[in-house]
Amino acid sequence: MSQTRLIDLTPADLPRIKELEDTVWFEVLPGGTPEDLSPDIDFRHARALERVGDPLPGEAPQDRPPLVGIYGAFDMTVTVPGPEGTLRSLPMDGLTWVGVHPDHRRQGLLTRLMTDHLHRAHDRGEAALAGLHASEAAIYGRFGYGCSSVDVKLTLGRGTELTAPPAVVEGADGVQVHMVTAPTAEGMAALHEAHLATARATLGAVTRPDAMSGTWWRDHPKARGTKEPRRLLLSSRDGQTTGYAVLRRESKWEEELPAGEVSVVELGAVDHASLLALVRRLVDFDLTSKTTLWARTVDDPVIWWAGGPRSVGIRAYDSLWLRLVDLPRALTERGYAAPCDLVLDVTDDLCPWNAGRWRLTVADGRATCERTDEEADLCVPTAVLAAAYGGGRTVASQVPALGGSERTPGAIRRLSRAMRADTEPYGAIGF
Repeated sequence: MSQTRLIDLTPADLPRIKELEDTVWFEVLPGGTPEDLSPDIDFRHARALERVGDPLPGEAPQDRPPLVGIYGAFDMTVTVPGPEGTLRSLPMDGLTWVGVHPDHRRQGLLTRLMTDHLHRAHDRGEAALAGLHASEAAIYGRFGYGCSSVDVKLTLGRGTELTAPPAVVEGADGVQVHMVTAPTAEGMAALHEAHLATARATLGAVTRPDAMSGTWWRDHPKARGTKEPRRLLLSSRDGQTTGYAVLRRESKWEEELPAGEVSVVELGAVDHASLLALVRRLVDFDLTSKTTLWARTVDDPVIWWAGGPRSVGIRAYDSLWLRLVDLPRALTERGYAAPCDLVLDVTDDLCPWNAGRWRLTVADGRATCERTDEEADLCVPTAVLAAAYGGGRTVASQVPALGGSERTPGAIRRLSRAMRADTEPYGAIGF
């Protein structure tokens, strides 16, 4: 096992970062330079493991030793259930850029990185939650993360008839939709405005940091090749933005017939009328045959407007994984759907300040959570609470999968109903 040390990263480390990232992910940006990575990294939160010792055989001499592990984080928000059917946007530490060099796997480096990340996030006190997208779903449960939302992919044919209730159709008829090119200063500004507005109205939505709004969808012409730049559909009513879609079309022909495809990587709307207006446009582009909508939800109205699950080729994937960094704060910042008064005995090896017995008391949709010596009503690992936090995956469904036990009959059901939202959370943006 090689010796390593944890270090803060700076822009001077970009060549070392690129070397490690290219080795870990083996997905190299054509024509990319180390400096191209700079807009994707928040150096306030970026940390790495640096190898200690002499160069290995075959390695070129370097001024500084290579990096063998890395993580970064973004200051984001996530929309969760609020009291009495409302929604709340809460700060979330968005973990990203996690990677370990192939030569250093299974040596405890990932645990060291994850522990460092969570402890630093807790010490900063900026967010009670951490979130991530898992490259491999089996990894992060052991670090206290729980999958809180499911990303549902819908595939609609060109010209799909969307049958919505008359009131929604009437509202959609009053929505204007137009298309611009996303990777421009004006397009990115309009996208971010729409992104923030729709996220506040969308359970499960995660927002980009303001500081990255101008670079998130930047264009790399050499990497893009013959593909078109990202396009942006914007919907509005009475001069106010009500929704957006980020898309790219791919030209295809089959037997001399147009078979182009539309891939929609983000789609947000403040109401159902705006959603209908956007999807109408998305399934009606010339020279296309199908449209794919990513990051939807299992109870998305689009599914039923289009004729049901069999009509839209549903595929489901794990989306946002959440982690309670500060358990009492996290449980009191969200809202609840039903009253409860329970003592939770929580296990949390990685964040020991979360472990122990907590009295969770909910009234009028709001909670208090305090340390107690009283006997527990139920025992759960912290990942169960994280998975249920977004309001979609219930405590009752997570206990058989992740563990836990009931000491007081009915305790799991009461907590499960209290944490449940009225609808399923949507899949989160990628980060």
